[in-house]
Amino acid sequence: MLISWYMLKKSSLFVFSFLFFCCQSGIDHKYEYQIEKDEHYPRWLISNGYQIDQTSGIAYIGKDDHGRKTFLLADDVGVIHHLKIEADTVFYLSPIHFSAEVESFLRIFPKRDFEEITIDKHTGDVYLSIEGNRPDPKKFTGIFKLSFKDNNIFSDSIIAFERVNIKPADLFHKYLAPNTAYEGLAVDNKHIYLGLEGFGEKGIFADSTIIFIIDKANGQILREINTQPIGIATICGLFSDNDRSILGIDRNSKNLFHLKFDEDLNISYHKIFRTQTSIPGYTDLDYVAALEAVTVDDDGYLYLVDDPWRTFFIPPDEILNQLDSVTVQNFKNFVPVIFRYKLTKSK
Repeated sequence: MLISWYMLKKSSLFVFSFLFFCCQSGIDHKYEYQIEKDEHYPRWLISNGYQIDQTSGIAYIGKDDHGRKTFLLADDVGVIHHLKIEADTVFYLSPIHFSAEVESFLRIFPKRDFEEITIDKHTGDVYLSIEGNRPDPKKFTGIFKLSFKDNNIFSDSIIAFERVNIKPADLFHKYLAPNTAYEGLAVDNKHIYLGLEGFGEKGIFADSTIIFIIDKANGQILREINTQPIGIATICGLFSDNDRSILGIDRNSKNLFHLKFDEDLNISYHKIFRTQTSIPGYTDLDYVAALEAVTVDDDGYLYLVDDPWRTFFIPPDEILNQLDSVTVQNFKNFVPVIFRYKLTKSK
């Protein structure tokens, strides 16, 4: 995770597709979103002592047999978890295990740098973006489909990683660098969207990045879009809410954005929302957050996850002295924070 000094398969359980996203006779692009901060959030992502670490990706996958909203979380230390939320605020976290074959496959990576996870609501396929690191970041950067035991995305076991062949390879690799790759990943009915973290040198990012739009059927890159004209500097999380429509996070500006594309895959609409990153339980106190993950549930709630930037995550003493002991310890343990907003549509 490289940060700017500006920073600041098809499972039968896969029912949420029909509740929120699908069953459309056409693509409705005649709307825009308003967002409202949830009064019960932000919250610490910890459960009964079970702590996640450096979470960079989140994907809502539906409700489990107990009616709990269930998410996949991907950490850039190479771990994937289930997060289940009951009654909006009660968290249950548990690990997802890798088969021996997956462990063998991942052993060749210099770092298991999981940066983004997303789900194809049309097929149930889960995709994961892995960021390459030295000695050969281009070799180890890739987009992968994950296979769960019994084709059940609620399973606690992943049995296979399958690389998605994106073409042309030289364009896919063009902007990659050590610790800089595709931290935004989303999928709709026909396309895969990749968001490059940003263009950087010596830890400082420029004022723009790129989005690739890819044909899901054959892996061909159809469009490369520079974000400079629309004021997006970094992309660290993407989510597709509709065909040719994506929500995303510009981490360095702490902004949420919404983009829509026309039939030629040009940007036809964009809107930027400023987010608030107050300390859990302290509405009036802010901290240095690095928002890197975004998803939406079937009730229209949008979730953002902070991947703690260890250098600046812990507030200075003048802030820590105003906090309770549990909050101080959560900061010192680098516990990620989750935010929630209500999305509403207006014409």
